[in-house]
Amino acid sequence: MKLCIREIFSEFVRGTTVFGDIDVIWEGEIPDIGKTYDVELDVDEVLKWEQDIYLTCSESYTITREGKYTVLCGTLESFDSDGYAVLRIGDYIIPFLTEGNPFNLNSRIKIRAKSIKASPISY
Repeated sequence: MKLCIREIFSEFVRGTTVFGDIDVIWEGEIPDIGKTYDVELDVDEVLKWEQDIYLTCSESYTITREGKYTVLCGTLESFDSDGYAVLRIGDYIIPFLTEGNPFNLNSRIKIRAKSIKASPISY
């Protein structure tokens, strides 16, 4: 996913994607403000179904901030028995770990996460 860096704080980086604004823990060298990076996003906590992960009627792919949470809306792409799941937002995927009983594959879901990591990738 492309992430344009807007601000850098001691513990996180604030940036903009085509889906909305996001605060992330940056992995690697400190990025440059105003520069756009290709990054992989990864939810850095275990999420619980129906507590941190909800069904949604929204057909749009979005990333928003709600207080201390980042809210990701997309499609449940895959789910494994060990709790590993993948969210699809547009052409991008975001892995996350879960506890509990998952929703059906291809369900439209909303994830509320406190901690998301961004790792720059180079081609």
